Amino acid sequence: MPSKYTPQLSMWREDLYKGIYSRSERLTSNKKLRFYNDDYCELSRRTSGMGYGSYFVYILLSCMLLLCLFTFLFFIFDLFSIIHFYKVNNDSNDLLFSSTAIIVAFMLSCFSATLLNYSLFAPKDCPIRLNRKTGKVYIYDYILLNLSTKGLFTSPFFRVTKPVQKEFDWQDIQAVLTSMAAPVSTGGMLRSYVIRCVVCKPGTTEMIDHFCLTADSSLSYDEWMWINSYMAFSDDNLDTTTFEKDNVPGKAIIWKPEYDEKAKVSSMEEYQSVAARYSN
Repeated sequence: MPSKYTPQLSMWREDLYKGIYSRSERLTSNKKLRFYNDDYCELSRRTSGMGYGSYFVYILLSCMLLLCLFTFLFFIFDLFSIIHFYKVNNDSNDLLFSSTAIIVAFMLSCFSATLLNYSLFAPKDCPIRLNRKTGKVYIYDYILLNLSTKGLFTSPFFRVTKPVQKEFDWQDIQAVLTSMAAPVSTGGMLRSYVIRCVVCKPGTTEMIDHFCLTADSSLSYDEWMWINSYMAFSDDNLDTTTFEKDNVPGKAIIWKPEYDEKAKVSSMEEYQSVAARYSN
């Protein structure tokens, strides 16, 4: 049976229940909880690939970028020579080859620059804040959070780590589980799981936005279950241990002042006051 949320996300596996999962079992945030109080909480969404990573990959990407740029410049120079030769011999084969090589080298240069910029300068985290007193959810994202293929070719390399911050209503957020499997040489399948939150038009199942909540190589609902209980004020079964932010490279997390203030208020009256102040 397909997802009830439309349009359906690719690699959909199941729609998740929204509500309190347990009042007796201890629910963990899977070491993602960064801040907790009675008004709001903040959870990390940093994946394993957003740490120090492999410096070998950085070096490899740098070499790849330099090689592509060298190839691009070489064929630019070669093209001028071929154009001059073409006027004398009227042979188009070399002209076509060099033109094609220039285009390919340019595209590979942009691709390499995008990956290198992402590897070195992506924000060190992409947190989510949830205020249960106002029912608001705040997302700190950036364009290539999941290194989507489409994003690699449609976003300039220097914009891929540009922060994107959004505000949603908790009542409009649902969750779905997606998964992807790939065969391994030793036999069997390597599977990865992603819980994605879908944002629907109020009172409908029509999806207008979505974002990644958590990704893992094993099936785990921990963060989603924890968040549901927190937003329902069911704290008795919650593990509220906070974890310090890891000292990882990347841009510092800087929330917009408006979202930073809104996320920390204790009532809708305070929220409306902050919203009115920033709307002027």
